Amino acid sequence: MGDYRIQATEEWKDWHQVLDTVYAGNPQYVYPLRGDIEDILSSKNGAYRSGNLRRWVAYRGKQPVGRIAAFIDEGRNEQLSLPAGGIGFFESIDDAEVAGLLFTAAEDYLRERGMQAVDGPINFGERDKFWGLLVRGWYRPIYQETYNPPYYQSFFESHGYQPHEQCLTMRGVVAEFPGERLGKLAARVRERYGLYTEQIQANNLRKGAEDFAEAYNAAFNHWPYFKPLTGDDIYPTFQQMKPIMDPHLTCIAYNKEGRPIGLAGLIPDINCFLGGVNGKLNWLGLPKFLYRLKFQKQPRNCKGIAFGIAQEYQRQGVYPLMVDAMFQSGDRHTSRTYRYVDMATIRGHNKLMVDTCRQMNTEIHRVHVAYRKALTEEAEWEPFEMMDVSGVEMGTYGSK
Repeated sequence: MGDYRIQATEEWKDWHQVLDTVYAGNPQYVYPLRGDIEDILSSKNGAYRSGNLRRWVAYRGKQPVGRIAAFIDEGRNEQLSLPAGGIGFFESIDDAEVAGLLFTAAEDYLRERGMQAVDGPINFGERDKFWGLLVRGWYRPIYQETYNPPYYQSFFESHGYQPHEQCLTMRGVVAEFPGERLGKLAARVRERYGLYTEQIQANNLRKGAEDFAEAYNAAFNHWPYFKPLTGDDIYPTFQQMKPIMDPHLTCIAYNKEGRPIGLAGLIPDINCFLGGVNGKLNWLGLPKFLYRLKFQKQPRNCKGIAFGIAQEYQRQGVYPLMVDAMFQSGDRHTSRTYRYVDMATIRGHNKLMVDTCRQMNTEIHRVHVAYRKALTEEAEWEPFEMMDVSGVEMGTYGSK
């Protein structure tokens, strides 16, 4: 037995310091921005309610060696028949005792609050980031993507967690997108259906947020876990992203009456420029990041953060219409600027989206799995359908 103890905390120093212990000497790892994590796990998060979030840190002596957060998304639970809590931002040294202490603390907290099941590791809030455990594809993570040591999988599965949902990242070479074919398809769609596209403009983020929310709700209102969004929900995120936003990577599709019916949003993958910052955009880290963002000549990548099409328009060529608009924008600015595109957080049970992405010459590059565990005897559910990903390369943990 190790000399370990676990402690609930509202402080951040030791919470962040766990990463220094777990990922020491790993050149592949990019620290998540501390501000991103703190905004998620605090009252700044729209899903936060008093009493629905707690964090713990595990110690060996005075050294932080593990951490976990437990939370209840009450708004989303209103849509579910099975009350489920969540755990996330789990980190641990390679010791099953530490992992067990963290899991037990989080599960007890959720069980005491009436939860019948627990999902993890997941984000507290929207499903567009920090979702699932990395099980295939150990490469440098993209911005707001979970990265973890391979031994975490045995921790979860030996503690009773069962695979519940796949979350895929599909990668393609931007210059290899089928531009000519897309252009012909897009021209036919415009002529036949009267559909058109617009970019999200930095000087009119309010309109962009309203149209984005309307398109999002039309696209996903039939999916499990759906929670409608408003322009007010989206606008603060757009403001936060404004310094790195590239309008050429955004697109909203409209029908001939001007109603938003599709959205496509990508952002530059800022993890390309966050090496050595250690997650801190403070007086020391921010100048490094901004300098690299402006002058660093290494190939830039972009990350897809949102794609959706209203159900009644999914067979009318809206996806190639939007991709073509971004591909052609600014005299093909996108293909001249970015090397890879990573289409993130695509669910393995969404075969239509996977097949559509493959038509854009992208393939599965990384696989995350969100697990579920019963907290009561009566808890029952059906896991989502999962794809065969045995052909996806494993990558090498810790390599450059």
